[in-house]
Amino acid sequence: MKKISGKNTTISSIVILSTLMIASGLLLFSFNVDVIMGIPSGLIEGDYIFGRSIGIVEDENGEPLWIISGTWKSNLSSNQTQVGDNSTVFNASFEMIRIDGTAKHTHTLTNFVVSDIANQNNATVFNGTGIITMPEAPITDVPISIKVMNNKNLGIIYIDPNKVDYHYGTKPIYGIPLEESEQYKKKS
Repeated sequence: MKKISGKNTTISSIVILSTLMIASGLLLFSFNVDVIMGIPSGLIEGDYIFGRSIGIVEDENGEPLWIISGTWKSNLSSNQTQVGDNSTVFNASFEMIRIDGTAKHTHTLTNFVVSDIANQNNATVFNGTGIITMPEAPITDVPISIKVMNNKNLGIIYIDPNKVDYHYGTKPIYGIPLEESEQYKKKS
């Protein structure tokens, strides 16, 4: 048997490592871009509007404590949504952070089920319940009202403060659609 010198081992290692890096790069770009971007399959199927949300949680004196920021996805529509419709979607992710930049954490709102629809001037209010994630465990059957302006511009998300121990304060969370959402809409 021949003895392998340290120099040959180093060169072989570099060649193998370089080959693996090139192969990994080629594999990365050979997959679907949606997978690379972390977009779950089915996310953009259907007729959805996407948007951002923002809110402030205040203390008893009206001083800001927390900033709420997030994103949402919805197919709520005054002319298509019906009470108890299983195809209704309103999902949101809310990131909360103290105004001093500490204690950052995230919550989700899922499984929104419409129980009542009311029309008010240029707005439609969808009342229902959903699931809100909390640090201890998800809270189910949380009363939620979503006010949609002009049949597509989300306006207000109100989460019943009693059910979530005032975690989001007493004020609503405001939402606006993304202008870019039109590129994600896919007509059925």
